[in-house]
Amino acid sequence: MTDQNSQFFAILTAVGEAKLANAIALGTTLTFAQMAVGDANGTDPIPSRLQTRLINERRRALLNQVKPDPANASVIIAEQVIPESVGGWWVREIALYDADGDMVAVANCAPTYKPLLSQGSGRTQIIRINLIVSSTANIELKIDPGVVLATREYVDTVVIEALAKLDFKQSVLAATTANITLSGTQSIDGVLLTSDARVLVKNQTAAKDNGLYIVSTAGTWKRAQDADASVKVTPGLFVSVETGTSNGDSVWQLVTDAPIVLGTTALVFEMAVGRTGVSAGSYGNVTVDKYGRVIAGTNPKTLADYGIDIPTQAEAEKQEAQDNTKPMTVLRVFQAITKRLVQATETVLGWAKVSTQSQTDAGVDDTTIVTPKKLRWGLSINLAANGYVTFPSWLGGIIILWGGGSLASATTTSITFPLAFPTSYLRAVSSFQLAGGSYYSLGMTTATNNGMTLWNPNSVTIACQYLAIGY
Repeated sequence: MTDQNSQFFAILTAVGEAKLANAIALGTTLTFAQMAVGDANGTDPIPSRLQTRLINERRRALLNQVKPDPANASVIIAEQVIPESVGGWWVREIALYDADGDMVAVANCAPTYKPLLSQGSGRTQIIRINLIVSSTANIELKIDPGVVLATREYVDTVVIEALAKLDFKQSVLAATTANITLSGTQSIDGVLLTSDARVLVKNQTAAKDNGLYIVSTAGTWKRAQDADASVKVTPGLFVSVETGTSNGDSVWQLVTDAPIVLGTTALVFEMAVGRTGVSAGSYGNVTVDKYGRVIAGTNPKTLADYGIDIPTQAEAEKQEAQDNTKPMTVLRVFQAITKRLVQATETVLGWAKVSTQSQTDAGVDDTTIVTPKKLRWGLSINLAANGYVTFPSWLGGIIILWGGGSLASATTTSITFPLAFPTSYLRAVSSFQLAGGSYYSLGMTTATNNGMTLWNPNSVTIACQYLAIGY
């Protein structure tokens, strides 16, 4: 009779032990194919390794699954589902059969009645055996999916594992912007994290620690269930970020190439969709990333904003080997010209002021330049019989006049100069013009700036010539 002292366990049969040892030695597998249940004819059975069959078998059917126990690698879990339409007996003994039909394991269990629907009660019954073996790697499951029932737990587990392997992961609440401590509650990207929140960790100094995590208020964060194994973290993985000052409403992609060993391989995430940090508007200067996206922009207002260097003052003033790759600003042009605009001397090339007429006439200034106009100012020439030469003002404005005339006998005659002296005459001389070998005398009685008066004391009319100097 079953009571608190009853013991329930599962063991390999002698046949099972031999077949598993052989599989391990040959590197083959022992295939679990079917599970049988029985009522042991109402007794309390004790499993024996020498058994080859159940005491009273009630049902034999294919297994739903055989898998290692996640908590103990030496334990195999074998499972069968009995539908609600099958029953009407007690379950006290369980057996596993291989593909050859040999019973390789046997177990007992607490008596469980499996009712029929016709009895007014029905249920789907799950039968499991936890079997300790020396090597789970040499055991496999052989089933026909078309005739095997699956438990909801099994389906949920399979679906969750399948979804976890997809590249599109469940969204995260926030994403990091810098290296963080992977424990406790904290604020990330302006978001206060709560317990069990999902977080994209992408900026760790040790990039192998990047990935998807679940926040723990009590201790160290754990990797999210859909990203806690290498098979679930694959190249091209995508994850959406829900909130955050910088990363909110963005999508990030894992760009690390295969093979990926979680916890060893550096994981690198890059933004695939989201805000780049550039405000909306038109820009004169933009930065584009390798995907062709604008990730930065400015409105340049100076050459420096465009990244164009201007010469220094020393470069602008340099006399030789000038840099021809930099544009000159107005200031630099002025400085370059100023450097060269020095006072010219007999030995220095430079600039000089044009002299005034008074400076030219004075002839004492040595820092200005005399122009042709200033140089000739006052120069005039008349090369007629009665003519003149006026010298430039800078030579004092000297004027030389010449001419001639006819003087009536025994009288005075006024001679008008071809050009009046503007200031004063200095000297005037005259002489007769020799005619027929005769010599005559004449004299000057008066002289002015406009002319002079000559006296002919002779009894005949004579010709005369004169020369006058003034200024």
